[in-house]
Amino acid sequence: MSITHQDDSGYYRYRGTPKPDPAARQADKLRRLLKANRQRIAFNASSSRPLSVRLNQHIAQALRDGMKVTRLAEASGLSRWTIRTIGLSFDDLLPSGTHPEQQLAVIAGLKSELAELEEAKAALEERRLSLLAAARRLGVMDDFELAALTALQSGDIRKMTRGLQPGLL
Repeated sequence: MSITHQDDSGYYRYRGTPKPDPAARQADKLRRLLKANRQRIAFNASSSRPLSVRLNQHIAQALRDGMKVTRLAEASGLSRWTIRTIGLSFDDLLPSGTHPEQQLAVIAGLKSELAELEEAKAALEERRLSLLAAARRLGVMDDFELAALTALQSGDIRKMTRGLQPGLL
């Protein structure tokens, strides 16, 4: 931006930059936050998959070693039907000879790690919902841009944010 002003003594040229538009600043901030939130959600999902696989392998190994389904269900917090299904999916295991209490401790540890990841995922999704509500309330981005930033469908964004008040950014 250049402003020219003529005085008796000559010319004055202002070479500063204009103040950014508050709506544009807010939109940039929301874009940054939504992008970071999407990355955290993806990292959380990629961390929980191998943990879930390890839990299933330990459950199947415990079944193969002769542990009762009800005891495993209590230790893992899963249903007996799920425990049986996991056991049937790993049919090529050999007995490990590990003590049952050690197996239960490993299973309980893996289950608690998965529970922590689920809590973190819920917090991240709640934060994403708050950011989406703020973006829709301010009207600085359309639903399609929000969909691109969050990997959600625009119709889902409208349904999720209907009637929500935006939280603090």
